[in-house]
Amino acid sequence: MIFQKTKGIHIDGRKSMSKHLPMEEYFNPQFVYIHLLKNIGPLKPVVEVGTVVKVGQIVAVREGFGEMNVHSSISGTVTAIKKVWHSSGKMVDALEIQNDFQNTPDDSIQPNKNADSLSRQQLIDLMKHAGLTGAGGAGFPTYVKYITKQKIDTVIINAVECEPYLTCDYSFIIEHPEKLLKGLKYFIKAADAQKGVIVYKNYNKQIKEKLMAHIRNYSNIELLEVKDVYPAGWEKYIIERVTGKTYDGLPSEIGVIVNNSTTAIIFADVVEHNIPLISRPITITGEGIKEPRNFVVPIGTKVSDLVQKCGGYSENITPTEAYYIAGGPMTGKAILIDDLIVNDTLGAVIVKPVVNKLHPECLGCGKCADVCPVYLTPTEIKKALESKDNKLMEQLGADKCIMCGLCSYVCPSHVEITDAVVKAKDTIRNLKKVVK
Repeated sequence: MIFQKTKGIHIDGRKSMSKHLPMEEYFNPQFVYIHLLKNIGPLKPVVEVGTVVKVGQIVAVREGFGEMNVHSSISGTVTAIKKVWHSSGKMVDALEIQNDFQNTPDDSIQPNKNADSLSRQQLIDLMKHAGLTGAGGAGFPTYVKYITKQKIDTVIINAVECEPYLTCDYSFIIEHPEKLLKGLKYFIKAADAQKGVIVYKNYNKQIKEKLMAHIRNYSNIELLEVKDVYPAGWEKYIIERVTGKTYDGLPSEIGVIVNNSTTAIIFADVVEHNIPLISRPITITGEGIKEPRNFVVPIGTKVSDLVQKCGGYSENITPTEAYYIAGGPMTGKAILIDDLIVNDTLGAVIVKPVVNKLHPECLGCGKCADVCPVYLTPTEIKKALESKDNKLMEQLGADKCIMCGLCSYVCPSHVEITDAVVKAKDTIRNLKKVVK
């Protein structure tokens, strides 16, 4: 297949803020809040206010396509159903669970002595029961990728973490290198694939050192370095570098499944100890945080608690004057306050000073087009959107946007051009659905 490879550019990662300290565990919040929303689908609670729950107990379910379980991340009592902030920027219903600090596990959490003998279907069933989702931000049910009818040859682990500021995936790998390899081993078997490839950025030499200490036990797993460019963590970019191929719809079309490194580490515990998705790593960082760092926390933890664990805000920042980003600065969501709850997809909260725009309008400099990894002209797409010229938006390739955020990132006028291009992309896709 002849195609034009996606390109990338080097940008200031600003990762040194949170990368130098060991990952800290924080498993004793007074309350956790389990969102009754998974990805974009609502959840049905299966417990009532007053129910005493254990760690790993099923407390809600998702029905229909992508059906799966959601579990309590602590032991304690369900005390309320209330509205809390979600990383989407919306307030949604959540189960409030008060911690009894006993950490009592559900009876289902038991070591699995026969992990290596589990069948492909049993591994897929474990993903589903555990509520395993993509930790990289998409939140897509992992098991759905593995029930494909396509023949899968390669499972790729995305350990690139190319968004600026974020280092939680890196730190999690450094803490658990063999779990990453084990998780990939189980993913390979679940896909009935031939091999696995772990992809990471070339400057993260410590990842290679940690994995090489164990990889001799995994004959069908390889490591691959990619350049320090953005968006090297984009799925198509990684697949092109590993296979030399591209695709139109899903990676499975060319025999590939991609999982995030954190998802693989969590899957190792799912398989070997029957521990469902109840915790995740997160980076709390930015110029507005006094001591940025990485944590492993129960899902449902309040971000404001973690900010306090970081020593609070920088001296020149107050909570009402800060600019918050849920996720990475390129693809994350601007939020209003730090009263946010950690969910399965939230890998970071970045706190920055509010930016004063020097130029409120586009300067016509063309930087956004220069850096676009899929060779679009964002300013022209924005103009077509504003004039409601659907045909021109399609001709300009708006539906090819990968929502990487580079165009807004490099804009000297701080124009939110990514938002405009994404709206154009959605417009074109919705029109195509109507035609079908």
